[in-house]
Amino acid sequence: MDLDKLAKPFLKNLNPYKPGKPIEQVQREKGITTPLSKLASNENPYPPHEKIRSAMTEAIKEINRYPESGAPDLTDRVAVVLNVGTDEVFVGNGTNEIIDLLIRAFVKSDENCVFSAFSFVVYKIICKQCDVEGVEVADRDYRHDLDAMAKAVNDKTKIVFVCNPNNPTGTYNTAGEIDEFLSRIPEDVLVVFDQAYYEYVSASDYPDVYTLRRKRPSIISLRTFSKIYSLAGLRIGYAIADSKVVEILNKMRQPFNVNRMAQAAAQAALECRGEFGAYLEENKRECDRLRKEMLDLGFECPPSQTNFLFVRPAGAPDNICERLEDLGVIVRPCVQFGGPENSFRVNMGTPEENNRFLAGMKTILGSS
Repeated sequence: MDLDKLAKPFLKNLNPYKPGKPIEQVQREKGITTPLSKLASNENPYPPHEKIRSAMTEAIKEINRYPESGAPDLTDRVAVVLNVGTDEVFVGNGTNEIIDLLIRAFVKSDENCVFSAFSFVVYKIICKQCDVEGVEVADRDYRHDLDAMAKAVNDKTKIVFVCNPNNPTGTYNTAGEIDEFLSRIPEDVLVVFDQAYYEYVSASDYPDVYTLRRKRPSIISLRTFSKIYSLAGLRIGYAIADSKVVEILNKMRQPFNVNRMAQAAAQAALECRGEFGAYLEENKRECDRLRKEMLDLGFECPPSQTNFLFVRPAGAPDNICERLEDLGVIVRPCVQFGGPENSFRVNMGTPEENNRFLAGMKTILGSS
């Protein structure tokens, strides 16, 4: 029996998501026993705050019980913190799940989604999984080309994804650019702002999406607890959207989509959200330091509003990511994201991990 023929035809050419390599895999492949710098997955290099860890420990005591469906306590807390209605909050198993639910709920097979070609690859993957057209628009200077994206919207477009700040480039679009962009998008098109790196943004002209929502109910904001709050391993994020959108998402989700420990940890994270200033300061300092080093080496490296840098080496070996792994440093090749050959993304680790990355780069360049 040819089991491939039982699957839907459009899955035949679908390439699954390729995550950043975990430390254990590289240790096995390379036979490395010394410490590694994992700088491939945009994680906070530090463990969760002690208040979060305490909440997780308490949650373990009830881990034999199913969690509350819909995460009502967390939903209430998010609503209070962000000054929105509880019926405007949807909690998901990471923002990936929410992206999946939005496409499955709102986009028919003969309709499309519009997004930047050099952005979060999950938009493209989920469109293919749902057998809907993903309209990819080329970037401009490693930023969303909003003019071209607006022109790409047609009467078949149901969702436009704007990753701001953008992954994997770290760049952003300004409030003025977003205002002009929205003026050209029909009111009945959902505009999803993926704000996974919102907490890292320091730019004064970054758009206030929550204010924009008051004027346009079809705007949706996605945020996550994976980054600054160090909860990537628990997979929890949320959407702020019109109550009708939230109602539809609740019809689409699985019964217990967010586990008990994730709910407890996220609620604790919100309670201590004002205590992450040191992380943000170090991230900014390290980001500026590494970017200067990359520019001094003659590489392209746009300014970042996130916890990572996009690097396009010039005159470096073609296998630079592989060679960094040999030296115990894991970065993320950007070809899968639609980036140029040999480009990569490096997230900010501890200063020691970042130093190992810089030393590795200089070693490779010195031997090439």
